[in-house]
Order: sequence, then structure tokens, then C-alpha cells
Amino acid sequence: MKIKTEIDDIYPYTFDSSNMKGNADIIYIPQNIEELKQAIIHNNNNNIKMSIAGAGTGITGSRVPNGGAVISTENLKKIIEYNENYVIIEPGVTLLELDKFLEQNNKFLPPNPTEINASIGGNIATNASGARTFKYGSIRDWVEALEVIFADGDSIYIERNTIFSEDGIFKFTTNNQQIYEFRAFEIGMPNIKNASGYYLKEKMDLIDLFIGSEGTLCVFAKIKLRILDKPQHTFGAIIFFDNNDKLLDFVTIIRNYSLINNKLNYKDVNDISARLIEYFDENSLNLLKSKYPILPNNTIGALWVEQEYNYQNEEAILSKWQDLISHYTNLSNETWIALNDTEHEKLREFRHELPLQVYKKLTNNSQKKVGLDTAVPTINFPTLFRYYLEEFPKLNFQNVIFGHIGNSHLHANIFCKNENEYNEAIEIYNKVINLSLQLNGTISAEHGIGKLKKQYL
Repeated sequence: MKIKTEIDDIYPYTFDSSNMKGNADIIYIPQNIEELKQAIIHNNNNNIKMSIAGAGTGITGSRVPNGGAVISTENLKKIIEYNENYVIIEPGVTLLELDKFLEQNNKFLPPNPTEINASIGGNIATNASGARTFKYGSIRDWVEALEVIFADGDSIYIERNTIFSEDGIFKFTTNNQQIYEFRAFEIGMPNIKNASGYYLKEKMDLIDLFIGSEGTLCVFAKIKLRILDKPQHTFGAIIFFDNNDKLLDFVTIIRNYSLINNKLNYKDVNDISARLIEYFDENSLNLLKSKYPILPNNTIGALWVEQEYNYQNEEAILSKWQDLISHYTNLSNETWIALNDTEHEKLREFRHELPLQVYKKLTNNSQKKVGLDTAVPTINFPTLFRYYLEEFPKLNFQNVIFGHIGNSHLHANIFCKNENEYNEAIEIYNKVINLSLQLNGTISAEHGIGKLKKQYL
């Protein structure tokens, strides 16, 4: 067990990527699961509050401590077990480390949360999602089992489809033979991408209560994830548009095609079947121009799409994408295409460069950011989308809007130079929150609540 008590050593554990600042008295860095339990038991027995820290990539202040102890999972990186259908890992394994391991075995984790340096424990704690969530759902859908440790050090190993609530009541026995019985109130979960508060519904699986609980109910010790074979081939494209209405129409039509065809094995599909649909607004593209000067000058937005396919169907699929693209944009000749690993990596780098540029801008200019993470039902998305298009150009500060348009979920980031601008941005933030709720949406689709959004929960 590594223990840190010096101020300089503690400091890196007192913030996350939200730039929210906190404080702590001591840092515990267990080297194995037994030491993790020991740290939890010691703090619980001495009535010391605990904050669980993953990789620090969260942007809602979830891991930011308000005094007490921080328990970091950074060295819990074992890949405990692997077979062709699943992998069992410790919570400190990062998404990048897991991806590299699976790549060697020609496997992949389908949801693909965006931040590759995030820990898998953090992904489970926030029910993370990413670009491929459009086809594959959030990481919740791929968690097969969890070993969870409670605040007193007791634990339970939960396999999916083994413990369900009956008449709203959960009852289970821990490894120390402690019997828990409690009611899980049904709260009417929105039927959209959602990471706002506990997952609670009728006849629910116990494992889902802990996924997305943001470190408030337990610590994850072991995580079992279902995995898939890598697809034989993948088509990718970044498509540039000169008209926002046509861009939205394009999203609608490929979403409708995909919702039907994604139910089939990709090897049998010879039609449009996107696994991701990602959006960049004009400001986002302008922010990227310094690194990508070849970006078209007359574009008002772009989409990044991918589709898995069988090589025998390549010609038919590419032809249908080409016809559709040329019908909805006059910039079809500017489309960037990816058909091999090198080309796909360039498109992924382009997508990941945007949050990097946002962070660089904030750091270089000592700016604060107000970031929206709302999602709404697809039928109501055009209202939210047009609100962004009409109202955000009127703002006096720079902003960028990008993200998972296939899931009717966008990230709108507002940059603030001073406290007055920040307060004004919060007013805009509140307006979008209220509009999203009026449209039967959610305040957070993937980042969680943390400490920054508690007042909205």
C-alpha cells in the first residue's frame, strides 16, 4: 500500500478534468484488491470519509474530495481472466490498455467510451458511453458481473440476471453473510441515453443499481465485460455539409435505415447500417483548422459515420453511401473516406483532437468552460438542435457544439473569460437544461452528475 500525506503529493488527487478543486488529508494507493479492502475498512472504522479516484478524466467533479481520504485505483491494473467471450479486469485498467490487449486477440469493447485514458472502473461508475453507443448502447449493456466492495469492506460478486427486485424490494447476502433488504423505488427512467442519478425501475437487475452510481454506493474490485470479434471491415467517412436542414435530414434518414439494419448480423447487411453518427458544428471545425488546414472553407458542419460490413458487400454499401451523401450536400467531393486501419486512425484522431483543442484553449487563455451534456428523445431533437443553431450564434462568447447526434445527444461548450461571462453562461446553461426537460430529456446523457450538477438532479 502506498500512502501519501505530503501536500504536494496530495494535490494531484484534489481535482479532475472539470477543474473543480477540493482538498484531502491522505491518499491511499492500494496495490491489490486486499489492500483496497484494508484501506476502506480502516477509514470506515475511524469514521473518515472516502472519495474514490480513478484516472481523473471525469468532468463533473465526481472524484474531487472534500477532505478526508482519497483511495486511488490507479495501480489495480490486472487482467484477471480472458476468453473469447469476456474479459475480467481490475478497475484501474484504462480503456486504452484494454483496447490494446483486445486488439492483440482481434476483439473489441463495442461501446467505445471517448476518453481513452479513463479507467474502466470510472467508465462503470458513470455508465460511460461513446461514439459507437448509437449501435451498441452504453457500457452498462456489456457488464456481465461486478465484485463490489461496500463502505465497511464487505463485498458481493453480482452476476447479471441473478438478483432482481421483487415488488420493488431487493434482498441479498454479502460475502460476510450480512443480509441487505431495501426498496428500489421506480422513478420512470427516460427511454434515452441517460447518466443522471441511480438506475431505478421495476423488476430491475441488482447489478444495474451499482453501474452509474458514481462511487456513492460501492467500489468496484473486479469487472467482467462481454466482448466481440472485431468486424471484418469498417467503412468510415467525415462528410461536410453546406446546409443545416439537409444535415439534419441526412441524420434522420441514416438513423432510420440503421435502426432496422443494425439488428442484423453486419455480414448479412448490404444497405446503410451506421454504428456511429457524430456531429461537428461550424465553430468546432474552425477550432480544428489550425491543425487541419485542408478543411473546406464553406462548410457549416460535418458528420463522422462508420459502418461494419462484409467485404463481399463493399461495393453495394459504398455506392449507397455515395448516393445518399451526394443527395444531401453540395460538398460531397470533399468527403474524407476511411477503408483501412491507417485511414480510420486519422478520422479517430480528428474526432479526439476537438476536446484536446478545447482543453488547450481553456488552459492557454485561463478560461472557464460551461459544458452541456443533455439528450432528448429523437422525435424532439430537431427542436433542441434548432435552438442551438438560432440562439448560440447570438452569444458574446465563443462556443462549440459537437457529439453524438445519432443518439440525439450533443455537447455544447461555452468558453468564459471572466466571472461575469461565467455567470451569463450559467443562465444559458439553465435555459438549455429547462428546454431539454420540457422535451422529456435528461440533464446528463453520459458524464454523470458528480458535484457540479447536484442542484439539477
